[in-house]
Formats: sequence, C-alpha cells, structure tokens
Amino acid sequence: MSGSCLDLREFQDSAQMQNILGKLVSGKSGYKAVIDKTKPIAKCPQCGKILDDSWKFCPECGNKLK
Repeated sequence: MSGSCLDLREFQDSAQMQNILGKLVSGKSGYKAVIDKTKPIAKCPQCGKILDDSWKFCPECGNKLK
C-alpha cells in the first residue's frame, strides 16, 4: 500500500467527505470522524521562538526561514 501526499483539508467541511472519512476510520457507515483543524505552530529551528507564517527571518536570532 502506498501513501498519498494529497492535502484534503479543503474538503474537511464537506458532509460527504466527513461520511467517507468516518467509514474509512471505523468501517461503518454513519461514524462521525473528528477532524483536527488546529494549525501547526511554526517555530524557529535554531532558537525555538514561535513565529508568524509571514516572517522570512527569525526576529530573535536572525535565522533565515524557509
């Protein structure tokens, strides 16, 4: 079995997608899967400061961010 790199977050609010995911998780129709909608917290890999997504450099240590 191979994995997929598709980002399906844009479909997470669709009732049809929630039904499909529930069936995949439980094997039963009607199961309501809980979808984690929290956004990952970006941290500087050098100093660990919590960052804003729009920053290009860390304001703490000056490390260039991706």
